[in-house]
Amino acid sequence: MHAVFLSDSVSPGGSHRLKGHSLKPHIFHLGQSPDSAPSLLFAHANGYPPGSYRALLEPLQRDYSVWVIEHRPLWDGREPPERLSWSVFVNDLRAAIEEIAAPSLHLMGHSMGATCATLLAAQHPGLVASLLLLDPVFLPDRLILASRFAGRKSMEKFPLVRGALRRPEYFADQQQAFRFYRNKRAFKNFSDEALQDFVDASNEPMPDGRVRLRYSGQWEAAVYMSGPRIKPALKSLNLPVLGLRGENTDTLSESMWARWAKWQPEAVLREVPGGHLFPMEHPSEALVPIQGFLSEQSSAESLADRIAV
Repeated sequence: MHAVFLSDSVSPGGSHRLKGHSLKPHIFHLGQSPDSAPSLLFAHANGYPPGSYRALLEPLQRDYSVWVIEHRPLWDGREPPERLSWSVFVNDLRAAIEEIAAPSLHLMGHSMGATCATLLAAQHPGLVASLLLLDPVFLPDRLILASRFAGRKSMEKFPLVRGALRRPEYFADQQQAFRFYRNKRAFKNFSDEALQDFVDASNEPMPDGRVRLRYSGQWEAAVYMSGPRIKPALKSLNLPVLGLRGENTDTLSESMWARWAKWQPEAVLREVPGGHLFPMEHPSEALVPIQGFLSEQSSAESLADRIAV
């Protein structure tokens, strides 16, 4: 049985959600954790709505007050701005954290979500207690600068951008969507259950009986074409950080992994089984370092509270 997100008022995605309630249309609290539980906010990847991470997030609800944010492409129309800046996602994250208003909040993100979490923590020191960064999009400055000077026509030839723009928007039903993605290379290491979570989270029913992709290909492509510089943010961080890299990732390169270790010698950096999508491919293996790190942070906070008293 697949858990779904539920909100007090059903938002655009209908019932394709994990169990919980909405604070605002795009901020969801999962499960029924005790009031005293530490808070954890999760920011998802480009094109992968929060429900795709069910197997990763559900076990965390036993010990943490887990929140998720749906990024702007899931609720702010199907067309992105002509010139997109990831600062809009960072600002949305900040607004979500302020709305949650937890006394201490840990921020976890995957891919784009991890990059935005890094930028937020650098721009607003003290706003979050720690960062958990899952295969973030950390690209060298030369690639970011080159993309800013490239024209749209050139950027649309980039495989990820081309694939996003060609992605089918409608399917006859969820079963057809599942069959379509089952044959795609990106999902080859997804179990059927993980793929079903993605399909359920990614499509919404239409009046004519079909289902429509919630996260439009136009938004997905715009995100790929507008990555931010990360070096200044990484070098300025001064809080506990866990970084996880998929052993077979095609996103976080070995050279950027080494630079990250150099720029943040205090960060806890670990490799885990899987590729860039390891949170869905190998959620159980990813949870081991995540739960260990969070447990250490909780212990440190408890010790600090006792000393303060």
